[in-house]
Amino acid sequence: MKQIIMMTKDGCGSCKEFKPKAKEIAEELGYEFRVLPNPDIEVPFFPYYYMMSEGQVLQQWGGVLERKFRNVLTRNKDK
Repeated sequence: MKQIIMMTKDGCGSCKEFKPKAKEIAEELGYEFRVLPNPDIEVPFFPYYYMMSEGQVLQQWGGVLERKFRNVLTRNKDK
């Protein structure tokens, strides 16, 4: 099963606000959803997402635009 990993940071209002919507969309489209707070890896900004399948990164992106989030997940659903 493909999974979405959402990288968040303490004090990130956008992360906190968008997390429930991101989880809802991911689960609606059949993805496992995980949150990784305060990651040890460097990401360009928060929130940041990794789409994973069998240990491979399929896609990575960031932001809180619902339309973009849904489009990325929909586009990669059957790959």
